[in-house]
Amino acid sequence: MSDSEHVGEAGASTTGAGWRNWLIAALLATCYTFSYIDRQIISLLIEPIKRALDISDTQFGLMQGISFSFFYVAASLPLAWLADRTRRSRLISACVTFWSVMTMACAFAGNFWQMLAARIGIAAGESGLPPAALSTLADRFDNRRLATATSMFMLAPFLGGGFALAGGGALYAAIGRWDRSSLPILSGLDDWQWVFLIVGAPGLIAALLLLLIHDRRPSGHAQRKGFGELMLFFRQEWRVAGVYCMAMGVLMTVLSSYVTWLPAAIMRSKGVDEATMGTLFGPIYLVAGAGGTISAGVLISLRGGADPVRAILRYMMLMLALMWPIGTFGLLGSSFQLELALMGVALFLLSSVTSLSSLPFQYVTPPHLRAQALAVMSAVAAMFGTGLGPVLAGFISDSLTFVDHPMSVSLSIITAVVLPCVFAMLAFTMRYHARSRLDLRFRA
Repeated sequence: MSDSEHVGEAGASTTGAGWRNWLIAALLATCYTFSYIDRQIISLLIEPIKRALDISDTQFGLMQGISFSFFYVAASLPLAWLADRTRRSRLISACVTFWSVMTMACAFAGNFWQMLAARIGIAAGESGLPPAALSTLADRFDNRRLATATSMFMLAPFLGGGFALAGGGALYAAIGRWDRSSLPILSGLDDWQWVFLIVGAPGLIAALLLLLIHDRRPSGHAQRKGFGELMLFFRQEWRVAGVYCMAMGVLMTVLSSYVTWLPAAIMRSKGVDEATMGTLFGPIYLVAGAGGTISAGVLISLRGGADPVRAILRYMMLMLALMWPIGTFGLLGSSFQLELALMGVALFLLSSVTSLSSLPFQYVTPPHLRAQALAVMSAVAAMFGTGLGPVLAGFISDSLTFVDHPMSVSLSIITAVVLPCVFAMLAFTMRYHARSRLDLRFRA
């Protein structure tokens, strides 16, 4: 996959996008999809893992939630620092290898602490992919094509989540029918252990393919730049970079609370069982999320013009304005079918915004700081999203003892309050972007 069109010494963007670059974009998107499958497959295996390892719900929540997000954030900045100083393809390959091995190691965990260590390893490995991969895309694609390439990458949360839920359940059922008695070493493994082994293995193949990518080592000048310069950039350009970063972090509280609690809220309010909800809501989640992601990338590629950052911010604000009444009132009706339809529209609009979240930073940050800046945004999103969103929704629900269906009301309150705040921060960012035009300064 060597590419004569690739970046210059400072990592400036290419003037075109050859077929090799699109293959690389597809490979990076595949790796990101694998990361979400490896991350979320455990949610289907809660009961057999609890029985096998004798762990409590509290321990499982710690293993899946707070500890995962904490180590994801802790590892992201050091790995992003390396991404701005080493050959990114090799770093990404190492990260994919590490989290894939840790996924497979989950199969051999004998107690809570061993499983926790493996999950921490998955979190640390996965945290290195997005900043390095998005920086690679920014180097390889011009302004017009970058939005499409990035939207392809950002499909992963919806594809990976969908495959983990649908494909993981089918895989678990199929493994139960296999005759493994003739296997010399692994015949004694339980069905859930085989799931971890199988879903972790494809990442090792992708890691080998990543080593075929040819990219240049950053110049000596770029390698000497430190974390202090990144902080200086955020201090000087806080009206654009800082406010936008905070806006995306706050928005993630809505997405993470939806991902965690939306199916439960609908089931509780409409009296629907898990099987019915999974059958109906799974395809809606996948199609709405993928549709919003793809359409946003295509529209920005076609309509971005000479100022793609402004086009992105305006598009985000439009989607948030459309989503506000749907997200605020859509869960409060009496019709199950209407509620599913409205939540599908809400997820479409929300994914349209979140899929573009990295693009402004890909345009307005210096190339030698880009991976670190993207890591800062990912860390803020993880703290507000994974860390705060589900907890906030649960706390509000527990406090609403005087209303019917408190979780539905909780999600409505979060949407009603958060979206106007994010809208205002994006408007502020767009105003100062027009004055600074950092995208012209840092992109060729």
